[in-house]
Amino acid sequence: MAISLLLVSCLVLATVPFFMRGLRFIFGAAFLASSGVFVLSLYTAIPLFFGASSFENGYWYLDTFAALMVLLIGFIQWTATITSIHYLGEEVRTGEITLPAVRRYFFFVGLFVCSMLLTIVSNNLGFMWIALEATTLTTTLLVAFYAHKGSLEAAWKYLILCSTGISLGLIGLFLTYYAASSSGLLHGLSAISWTNLLTVAPSLPPHLMQIAFVFILIGYGTKVGLVPMHAWLPDAHSRAPSPISGMLSGILLNAALFGILRFRVLVDGSLASSEWTSELFLVFGVLSCIIPAAFILIQADYKRLLAYSSIEHMGLIVFSAGLGTVGAVASVIHIVGHALLKSALFFSAGNILLRFKSTKFDRIGQVMRTLPYTGALFLTLILMLLAIPPSPLFGSELLLISQSVVLHPIFATIVLLALAIIFAGFIRLIIPFLFSPALVPPKSEVEVGEKWGWSHTAIAFHLILLVAFSVFLMTPMASPILERIITAIS
Repeated sequence: MAISLLLVSCLVLATVPFFMRGLRFIFGAAFLASSGVFVLSLYTAIPLFFGASSFENGYWYLDTFAALMVLLIGFIQWTATITSIHYLGEEVRTGEITLPAVRRYFFFVGLFVCSMLLTIVSNNLGFMWIALEATTLTTTLLVAFYAHKGSLEAAWKYLILCSTGISLGLIGLFLTYYAASSSGLLHGLSAISWTNLLTVAPSLPPHLMQIAFVFILIGYGTKVGLVPMHAWLPDAHSRAPSPISGMLSGILLNAALFGILRFRVLVDGSLASSEWTSELFLVFGVLSCIIPAAFILIQADYKRLLAYSSIEHMGLIVFSAGLGTVGAVASVIHIVGHALLKSALFFSAGNILLRFKSTKFDRIGQVMRTLPYTGALFLTLILMLLAIPPSPLFGSELLLISQSVVLHPIFATIVLLALAIIFAGFIRLIIPFLFSPALVPPKSEVEVGEKWGWSHTAIAFHLILLVAFSVFLMTPMASPILERIITAIS
């Protein structure tokens, strides 16, 4: 019942603002509906951490890992809506967008959130595939929101590459269905039911499941942004409205990764070992760390910088998932930390874009003086993204490196090199951006100073949660909850 209410609340978020006439009424309806989604996500997910380890009714399946994803989606869509109210309000005031565009924006945001939640809670892997494809269709229209040449080109690239990837994932799903039905284990729709497949996983044909997983990893990995299937991500994240960029980076990439991890459990069950899938994760993880490191060094656009950083962090998460139980703990911590950090950074980037009207480093300077609240929040978030305590990424990367040094020292060396390059690249680009004058003077004088607004409050919520999460990880309560989550993905 709770899951159904949660999905219905997403549809309310999509439809109610669409029928409102005044801007304040649109924003009010969007905020109330988004708050309802957030509250229902809490009501749906939190019992899974302290009561039964899973819930299943045939249509929906929720375990502790899925519950964690529901919480992240619920919270980040809420703060993204709060940020959108400020962001879109400023663009309406300056005449960059119209009232009908605001209605369309919240309509597609609601459908986007609904499709992500469907991806997470579906017990049927076919429905999960449909929901994941729906995220592509809804977000394509959000990436193309401004209908400029650059945004349309980015949306077209995003649609083509992700649809191609999801089509490959469909082949993997067909092979999984064939593996279950041809063996006489399951029939009809039950052959792609997650709980049924989990029960018969040890009896599934190993070689067929390996082939299926290759298609799933490449197909869904395109949506995750893993190298070399990542080409859409920097364009889409940099061209979309900043609150949407935050949702893409913070929760959409993790929703696609969720699908890969679901299939991985089945393949590991059929092989009676996680060694084969772990090797694939290690290779794709290393590639997704070292390639973005090179691009980060030469970035001229701060939103593209954050986008390449998302590729790197998804690579770290996948790499961690290939390092056994300790690595799985690191990947879960990193999923939470990166989702909260990167979405908040894109929200901050939106405030900077509204003031300077550019995403180019050379056209922006002295952000700390011009936007003191945004600059301070942005700097704090960047330092936490670089794994400086009290960032939860410090703990996840420490676990990752310590485990990989023991198990795979060559890979560990490559990842450490990538992290060092990325750290240096961020410092080289961000410090002048925040403190030095712009290299290219603006055409008109930029207003200095800002008032604390709703967008700052939303970003502050992320920072509070990040610090609280780091503190929580050091308490005795963390171990049993993490153990429940790891059991769900192992």
